[in-house]
Amino acid sequence: MSSYQSHIAMLLFKQQKRIFLLHKNNTQALRSFFEKGTLLTPLPAFFKAKKVLLNNVPTMQIENQRPNKNAKRILVYIHGGGFVVGSPKSYKGYVASLCQLAQASFAYIPDYRLAPEARFPAAIDDVFAVWQGIVEKYQGYEIVLGGDSAGGNLALALCIRARDAGVALPERVYLLSPWLDLTLTSASHKKQDRRDPFLGTYFLERDFARHYVAEQDRKNPLISPLFADFKGLPPFYVQVGSKEVLLDDSREFARKARSQGVDVELDIWTGMWHAWTIVPFVPESRQARKKAGFWLSH
Repeated sequence: MSSYQSHIAMLLFKQQKRIFLLHKNNTQALRSFFEKGTLLTPLPAFFKAKKVLLNNVPTMQIENQRPNKNAKRILVYIHGGGFVVGSPKSYKGYVASLCQLAQASFAYIPDYRLAPEARFPAAIDDVFAVWQGIVEKYQGYEIVLGGDSAGGNLALALCIRARDAGVALPERVYLLSPWLDLTLTSASHKKQDRRDPFLGTYFLERDFARHYVAEQDRKNPLISPLFADFKGLPPFYVQVGSKEVLLDDSREFARKARSQGVDVELDIWTGMWHAWTIVPFVPESRQARKKAGFWLSH
């Protein structure tokens, strides 16, 4: 049974979605709201954050100064936000907590360019450039990768691009509520549209997808990596909420990747919404985050 805190959060998100849907051209309002909301998770004790440049892409470096870290483990995390909102600053508390649970010595969050100012392929170009910089800097290290929502899309697209370019792949990949199909045609978009307290098909199209892809082919595997070939990719752990319109993105990825020999653990959380693990006051958030951190460290 879902916690009372999760029900309160869902009521708040439903009201928030109604308000945003009343207004067009929400990009700046969405960015402001998202930044303020995700800053609720503070940087844990014994962590320091600073800005660095990796292959000319601004990136946040988070250093874990706790004694129980694995000195040879690095976490790269790609933030979500529908390719339109979000930043390393707004994610640093959440990523630091994941870094702590994964016992990584450093975490890196690429500050990739956002749409509509920078459309595809700007985001994947930036993420790939950062990945190349990390791989070069930390040769011989255990590098793990994570991402939520649009960041999950970019994490999977990064793996595809790195494999095809002959660049080293991550040891393991954690995807939280990944948005893997920008055609928005899966069955869960119809079945879950009214159940999803956080997102909706119309909301995704109007405020996010069209800004990112414009008139480009949405079945391009680097835009919608659900349409890619997954052979040769590393193991994945996927967490997704049962109430999401994006539920089938995760289900279909797991089915297709497994059929191509990729190890995928799919973890569907009953009663949860999109990227719930980022909300700090919900017990299910802490539980899911612990599971993800444990998986990344083993």
